[in-house]
Parts: sequence; structure tokens; C-alpha cells
Amino acid sequence: MYGKTFAAALLGAALTLPALASADEPTIKSIDVETSLSDLSNAEAAAYWNSLDTDLETAIAALLVGRLADEGMDIKIDMNEVALANFFEAAVGAAESTMSGTVNVIDLNNNTNFKTFDLTVTMAQAAPMLPPGADITIIAPTSDEVYSAMVATYAAAVVDRIDN
Repeated sequence: MYGKTFAAALLGAALTLPALASADEPTIKSIDVETSLSDLSNAEAAAYWNSLDTDLETAIAALLVGRLADEGMDIKIDMNEVALANFFEAAVGAAESTMSGTVNVIDLNNNTNFKTFDLTVTMAQAAPMLPPGADITIIAPTSDEVYSAMVATYAAAVVDRIDN
């Protein structure tokens, strides 16, 4: 079930970005995401998001098809917070589902071509990536759908920031 949901979310994210790279878009040599256990802000996040590194790397790579190469920029992401909140916690302002990290983009062949930025995505931003008809007031923050939507949203935001 998770694989189908994740694949659907990746497809949705891929459709929001151009499929082929233009001549002025830099190539990407590597994508590396690191999440330590201390970055997972609550037990729910730790239990459901234990493959975040691999899933986020895959989601970013899927959005960069046509730009992956043996030479180019390295994308390194250090996740510094992953938290889950249910609808009621978010509604009263007690908590919000978030993914935050520091993104470093480095081109070892061109020292002037680098970017570093902090990036946070929230459940509110990920809501459009949920399956059609999903009700954010009742969907569990630990569901596969929420996980897929958050990963796809973060990946799309990384690629958007790299390109702009």
C-alpha cells in the first residue's frame, strides 16, 4: 500500500515541474539526505518515518530526471526536525506536522555555484498532494498518505529552490 501511495505522490509532484531539463539547468551528481534519531521530534515520527533519508533522495531524483549526471552539483540535506501533529493539535496551534532541514548545494567544479538554505514544509503545504477526497480533519498524521505528501512536497520545494 505504501509503495502505491508514494509512487502516486511522486507522480503528482513530477507533474508540477518540467519533465526535461533545459540547457541552463545545472546537472546533479549526487543527492544525500541525513536524518538522525534526534531530529524526529516525537515517537510517531520515529515509528513511521524511519526510511525518510532514502525516500526523500528518491523523490528528489524523480523530479530531476534528465539532469542526473556523473558531473554536476551535490545536494546534501541535513534534516533537523520531523514532527507529526494531528488535526486538533494543529487547529489550536499546539503543534503542526513539519519537515525542516538545511539544504547545501555544492558544485565542486565551480566554486561560485553553491546555495545553502533552510527549508521547512508543513502539512498545510502538503495537503494538495494528498489523494483526492482525503479529509485533513480526519486523516491520521501517521498515515502513508500524509508521509507521501510531506516527502513529495519537501522534494518539490528543494528542486524549486535549487532552480530559482
